[in-house]
Amino acid sequence: MNEKYKYLSKNIFLFSISGFVPRILSFLMVPFYTSILTPEDYGIADLISTTVMLLVPIFTLDMQDAVLRYSLDKEYDKGDVISVAVKTLLIGGLAVTIGAVGSIFLKIPWLKAEYVFFVVVTYFAQAAGNILNMFCRGLNEVKAITVSSIVSTIITIPANIVFLAFLKWGVTGYLLANVLGQLVADLYLASKAKLNRYFRWQLPDGIKHEMMGYSIPLIFNVIAWWINSVSDRYILSWFSGVAVSGIFAVALKIPSILSVFQGVFYQAWSISAIKDFDRDDKDGFITRTYTMTAGATAIICSGIMFFNMPLSWFLYSKDFFQAWKYVPVLLMAFFFNAMALFVGAIFTAVKDTKNISYSTFAGAAVNIVATLLLTYLYGALGAALAMLLGYLTVYVYRSIKVSQHIHMKINWKRDILAYILLIIQMIAASFGWIGMALQAIPMLALFWLFRGEFKFVVEKVKAKFH
Repeated sequence: MNEKYKYLSKNIFLFSISGFVPRILSFLMVPFYTSILTPEDYGIADLISTTVMLLVPIFTLDMQDAVLRYSLDKEYDKGDVISVAVKTLLIGGLAVTIGAVGSIFLKIPWLKAEYVFFVVVTYFAQAAGNILNMFCRGLNEVKAITVSSIVSTIITIPANIVFLAFLKWGVTGYLLANVLGQLVADLYLASKAKLNRYFRWQLPDGIKHEMMGYSIPLIFNVIAWWINSVSDRYILSWFSGVAVSGIFAVALKIPSILSVFQGVFYQAWSISAIKDFDRDDKDGFITRTYTMTAGATAIICSGIMFFNMPLSWFLYSKDFFQAWKYVPVLLMAFFFNAMALFVGAIFTAVKDTKNISYSTFAGAAVNIVATLLLTYLYGALGAALAMLLGYLTVYVYRSIKVSQHIHMKINWKRDILAYILLIIQMIAASFGWIGMALQAIPMLALFWLFRGEFKFVVEKVKAKFH
């Protein structure tokens, strides 16, 4: 079992570098962006980004997930796996380009040709990046992923400073800088993965159909996940205007700190879940990892929530400061998202893509209904609450269904108590500066609940250094 922890720990360390360095630098750039871009600009950029998030899985048939699953399986030729994905990307990209060009002729008042251009270019850059990232994981080239992430940041941040502060290109400069960073990272990954050596035009029929059979059900999962994650911004724009949507998008910056931890761990865990899956969990590796994840995520969420007001004061300029109100609820949403992703990796390990999709669709249905009702009543706060309800639904559904595939011994009474403490803290945090003092009790209680997990981690670290 120690080898399993070592492998997981090594990947967590490497993904930490690729996750934390770019996100921290990007996080520190938020005051710069909010001082130059208007809420409307930020709203437009966010809507383009969220639109591409929906287009990529649909027009690539979500091949990125199939690439990870099949490239880690020794029964399949890695050249066949990446070739199927690249050909699917090109065909889907052609369809996106035709649709985008056609939309220009519709002459929609707010739809500028330059925005359409960025949708297409961002689609190709992001789709290629996702597939190459997963392929490098399958090749165990995690270091290449780390370097590519840093390279992207090195390009993106200086480009943003030049385009926004000196050239005054506004939202166009912001979009261009982000695309350039992604494209350079893609080229680096393609070279490290030796794509030219693996790619081939001629493929056996079996692999293409098998990969599509795995990935196509996941399209519905990604669409539903997109509804949970970003559809609220479209509805919010409809009810309250694009400026409020922009403020809501900025409010997500503080919860994104939690998503960094979540993303780093999930990238490493998704590999270990496939590689070390054991239905009976004889050595307790999966149960222990789940418990430590729940404890660490809850405490990180609690800590960020406690410092919400100081972080908001530092990050949000002018009209953006009111975004602090939505952060506590969004943090709770991100917490349940993290736990749902952990359980989802187990479904991926056993190729149960149907239950992944069913769970996410259940969450999306709850999210849509709640967003329409709560956004109409409470604006951006309602949208945040709807997101929380959507992610909570996904997590509960998956937690119930996962017992079909694995036997984990989870202390549900303690976990539910931890969730209640977080909700109490969320309510206290809604009082702003005054609420900081009220948050101390639930925070300390969370530390006490998960003291055993901290002791376990400390002992492992001491043993490693010894």
